Amino acid sequence: MNILPKGRVALSPLYFASPSISAFQGHHFLSQFDEHLAHEFDKKLKPYSEKGQNIMEGQNGSGSPRSVGSPGSVSSPTSKGTPRSTSSPKQDVGEIDTRAPFQSVKAAVSLFGEAGASPRTSAVKKTQTPEERVLEKETQHHLTLKELEYYREQLRSADIAKAQALRDLKKANRTLQELTNKLENLSESKQAAFEATEAANKRAKELEEQKSIRAQLGDDAWRVDVNSERELYKASAGELISTKQELTNLRQDFDAALEAKLAAFQEEEEAQHTTKVNQERLSQLSKEVSSLRETLGQVKLASIQAQEQHLKLIAEKEVRLLNHKTAKEEVDKKIMGMKAEYDPELGENLEQKLEETTEAIKVLQEQLNDVKASDLTSLRTTASELDDVKRTLQEVVAEENPLRSSVELLKLELENVKRERSESKKKAIEAESAAESMQTDLAKSKTELEAVISGETKSDDIHLALEQQLTEAENARLEAEEMKKKAEVLEQEAEEARIVTNETEKKLQIALKEAEKAMAAERLADDQIYNSPKPDSSGGSGRRIKLSVEEFESLKKKIEEIGHEADVKVATAMAQVEAINASEKEWLKKVETTLEESEDLQSEIEDAIKRAEMAEAAKKVVEGELQKWRQKEQNEIGES
Repeated sequence: MNILPKGRVALSPLYFASPSISAFQGHHFLSQFDEHLAHEFDKKLKPYSEKGQNIMEGQNGSGSPRSVGSPGSVSSPTSKGTPRSTSSPKQDVGEIDTRAPFQSVKAAVSLFGEAGASPRTSAVKKTQTPEERVLEKETQHHLTLKELEYYREQLRSADIAKAQALRDLKKANRTLQELTNKLENLSESKQAAFEATEAANKRAKELEEQKSIRAQLGDDAWRVDVNSERELYKASAGELISTKQELTNLRQDFDAALEAKLAAFQEEEEAQHTTKVNQERLSQLSKEVSSLRETLGQVKLASIQAQEQHLKLIAEKEVRLLNHKTAKEEVDKKIMGMKAEYDPELGENLEQKLEETTEAIKVLQEQLNDVKASDLTSLRTTASELDDVKRTLQEVVAEENPLRSSVELLKLELENVKRERSESKKKAIEAESAAESMQTDLAKSKTELEAVISGETKSDDIHLALEQQLTEAENARLEAEEMKKKAEVLEQEAEEARIVTNETEKKLQIALKEAEKAMAAERLADDQIYNSPKPDSSGGSGRRIKLSVEEFESLKKKIEEIGHEADVKVATAMAQVEAINASEKEWLKKVETTLEESEDLQSEIEDAIKRAEMAEAAKKVVEGELQKWRQKEQNEIGES
């Protein structure tokens, strides 16, 4: 809640629009806030009441404590030019009850709101400083921001809970669909079991009818039965011979498959051996290639070093030649200078010097010749070394090409070996599958032969067992139908719950939109109040927002009505959400019970299937007994 200046009071609509606050909490908060507001208002009005008491005691009719420009003066915004203007000679003096504390905010406003403006009264007012107003506004703004953040967190938690509920609902729908699919499968399996039991019952009835017909007819029928049994015996003997022949063929095929399997294994071993040999050869070749690469690198390094040495020798030779040239030039200069400065007295000395210089020149020439010879020998050696290096490089390149070709050939051989190995594995798998199929055929033929030969039970017990199986299957079918109906009812309830949740979501969105509109209106009003220019200190024609007591009361009533409506909407939304949660819990319990019942039904269906299989086995035993009985009768006829 925000207390605005100039007597304006505005309620924060987010409190009422939050979906996580109940109506009881809203009313409790409003009652606490009313008490707090009354206490604060009494504190603020206490100095005014004391001043009013002093003025009333010392007043002689010249003024009123509620003059124009005081904080408590309230007039209409359109009061300019009306009879209630400041130039009216009529004077209204506000009577203030000085008894403290005030009983309510409404009483305080009514006491201070009936005073009129008089030009003769002295302006007695106590205004707040701008710092206090700014501080009060900042505190109120901070409190509203805290409330807004709290309500946003509550809204986020409500959204998270709603998303979780939707996820749970989707999971429940998925489980329901799975249960319906299982029920359909169970009904199909039960139908198949019913059909099998009905066929067994028909066969038993036919056998009983044949038995009764035989008893009624007598000897002729007996002979006809004997002949028919002989034909059946011949046919069964032929079938047995054919099955034996099939068994021998299967054994031969099995032996051939085993031989093929062994051959495939041998081929696989040979392929593995060849792959190992090829891998070893490949590793050796790779080692040789790596060694050749190392030698090639060494040769390249040696050639680079030889070139560097050759360049160094050439540089040294050039330096020596330059030195010799400079020395020769100096000697020539000295000779020319001596010739220019020729003196007969110094002739002998010059001759000696000339001889010395010639000897020095000879020595230098010999040194030059030695340097040239050494340079030539070094050049020849480096050239020969370079030729050797080039030859080795060519040889290495020539050896590398066949090695690469051999490596590529080995790669191709490895790929071929891998293909052969995969083909041999496929052949082995096919041989194993053929052998397994032959073994299963052998086992089936053995079981059929044993079923034809074995069995010693009575037909009456089998008939009773078949009847029991029929009754149990009928009961299971009825239970399955009931479960299907329950599942349909649960689906309908889930659909209704979805519709209710959608409606509540829409209502919550509408309430949020209304709250946002109220917030926008409140912000506009605050902006208009805060952006309005402040009046001058003289208090003349400055713009002010003035409200009468009636307008303030109407605004307060509107705010209370909006808050009450928001409380009602929030309470209804919360009640609907709680009802939805309760229905979802009941629905989940029902789903759990249906799951348990479906598990029980599945176990019963499995028992029924087992019993049907036992009935089928009993049917085979009955047929075997009948065949034995016919054979005994034939033997007795043959002996007689």
